[in-house]
Amino acid sequence: MRRLAAVAMIAFAASLSAFAAPAYAGHGHSMMAPGHMKHTCPPGQHWVKGYHKKNGTKVKGYCR
Repeated sequence: MRRLAAVAMIAFAASLSAFAAPAYAGHGHSMMAPGHMKHTCPPGQHWVKGYHKKNGTKVKGYCR
């Protein structure tokens, strides 16, 4: 029974570590500190900030 409990705890801890990974890794930006974002783009590209179109549509930031 103890072995089963230990395996269950390891599986639970592993599932939590998946949520602890940066949510933005590999999507053009990375986490520096809580509330601060550092945007990185591939060489030869730059970060374009998000904006609102005249019709009210919100466009998220992206690499260009």
